[in-house]
Amino acid sequence: MNFQPAVARQFNKAAKHYHQHADIQRLTASKLLSIGPDYASNALDVGCGPASTTADILTRADNYLGVDIAQAMLSKAVEDYPQLTWLNGEWEALPIADNTVDWIFANLSMQWVHDLERAMSEAYRVLKPGGVVTVNTVVEGTFSSFIKSWNAVDDLQHTQAFQTADGVQKEVTALNWQSADFSLDQHTQHFSNVRDLMVSIKGVGANYVRRTEHAGLMTHRRLQQLESAFERYRTMKGLPLEWSILNIKLIK
Repeated sequence: MNFQPAVARQFNKAAKHYHQHADIQRLTASKLLSIGPDYASNALDVGCGPASTTADILTRADNYLGVDIAQAMLSKAVEDYPQLTWLNGEWEALPIADNTVDWIFANLSMQWVHDLERAMSEAYRVLKPGGVVTVNTVVEGTFSSFIKSWNAVDDLQHTQAFQTADGVQKEVTALNWQSADFSLDQHTQHFSNVRDLMVSIKGVGANYVRRTEHAGLMTHRRLQQLESAFERYRTMKGLPLEWSILNIKLIK
């Protein structure tokens, strides 16, 4: 299955209920906004989703353009902001002219890129000289308890394979940025049970897994095995769902 169309299908499914599950997305967006410019003439929101951070970006930009790989997400965005421009597109082929953007904002969309260096080349292409990128991505350490619990059940891949923070930094800095700053944040959500945890992952479209072998159906027996394995990670707050988020600020 082609990677990008498969990711688009996953987020199309998640569009209807995205907002009610997007707690981490709101938290990470706030961090990106805190390191972004105070003002930008033209702002580009890559992976804009259902206009999740549009209102915040509009307070700092004269012009806003939202791009997302999932048409269903854009349809939700249009409902709230019919006056703005929304384009169906992806990181590795941005439908934007060269040297036209002052600020690229991208909250938790970069981990769905197949070729990170190509995506960063696209960001560099569309930015004006002196333009700013504030982007983040999920890296190794994310879903660690969930992954370890699945490993106790079978040896198949049940989550996305996350790059290391060092690996991401190396690919990003392959381009001649004027400056590149990185910081790593750790967040943990807690859930009362495995089912609620998995619903939350699915609710934000983060349950797509690229693999060559079929993991099989989630039978009652397999779910029980997963629940049993996950119990050893339970804390007073519940079952943990970890997120390791690499924040990146680039200047062209």
